[in-house]
Amino acid sequence: MPSYQLKLNNKGVNKRNVTFSHLMAAFLLIIMGVVSATILKTLAETQAAVINSGVFYAVSGTYVLAGILILFITIKFNKQITAKRSMSTQLRIFEILLLLPTLIYCLLKQWHVPAAYAGIGIFGILYAFYYEFSSIKDKIVTIDDKGINNPHSKTSFLPWEKVLRLIVRHQILTIEAQGNKLYQYDLQSGQTIDVASIESFATQRIKEEKKVIKNDW
Repeated sequence: MPSYQLKLNNKGVNKRNVTFSHLMAAFLLIIMGVVSATILKTLAETQAAVINSGVFYAVSGTYVLAGILILFITIKFNKQITAKRSMSTQLRIFEILLLLPTLIYCLLKQWHVPAAYAGIGIFGILYAFYYEFSSIKDKIVTIDDKGINNPHSKTSFLPWEKVLRLIVRHQILTIEAQGNKLYQYDLQSGQTIDVASIESFATQRIKEEKKVIKNDW
């Protein structure tokens, strides 16, 4: 049986999401640095023993400064970061390199709360990585004997028994389904689409599922 694949128009990365993720990483580093320094100060006032407190103060200060630096870069060079994925990637690697040692050290010391903060930060950065790289991949709708498969939509699969009609016009795939539902997808320009074959195949499959097609479009 025939199978057709149509590439959807790729909207690309949401620039606001890219900016927001870098800002959150910056604020997380600043908060971690300030909180750790505050805890060290409190322990010193209570005369609690803190081994290598100077090292911890240095790390805290480094985190605060690094957070401020990322904040400055994100705001100052926002257009370049959101336009060039390589710049955003470099910044994310820098963020991970800052958080990863803290995560490992805190896990070894069984300091669960700061480890959780670092872990959540790293997870958020890795998710942003995945989001940015997946957004540039081609999104494809597959039309075959079983139905219409679009894994990038909330309704990922429509069997033919639920489809009333399917048309391709002006680089837009339109699907009318049962329950007064209408699905429209912008198609990527530049691809070769055999509109007649696709619509003929869809009509045949819909008729085979005993659907009535009205030729009023």
